[in-house]
Amino acid sequence: MPGIPATDKLPGEKLVLPGTTIGGEVGTFYVDFTLWSNDGARSHTLSGLVDTGAFYPQVPALILEDLGIEPEFSEVFRLADGTRLELPVGQVRIDLEGQSRTVYTIFGPVGSSILLGALALEIFALAVNAKDKRLIKADLTL
Repeated sequence: MPGIPATDKLPGEKLVLPGTTIGGEVGTFYVDFTLWSNDGARSHTLSGLVDTGAFYPQVPALILEDLGIEPEFSEVFRLADGTRLELPVGQVRIDLEGQSRTVYTIFGPVGSSILLGALALEIFALAVNAKDKRLIKADLTL
């Protein structure tokens, strides 16, 4: 088709889909990202654990509230120990790996970890390279 660039994939080369992990078992590593207020006037740069087992990103509620982000709905989440917890969720603009996107994010309880979940990786079209402990650009499919 005219105007559509040729693919740089080789025949038989496997796709790396957003939110997936390549290179072995997932190890623990952190990435830096920045959250922005809705008006773009304030930001917080954080280091979050890359956790493909978590769906939404999670940020302590106090940080999101400081940026003026408001919850839009609540969801019930199952924790690793089987406990169920209802938590608020809202949209926040995140800068990650040179890109900016709006992502639904959990308002974490006091003392909660900062997590970068699978949804954020999918929205940013990123995958996890477990061997090198870094995020990589994923293939988008149509």
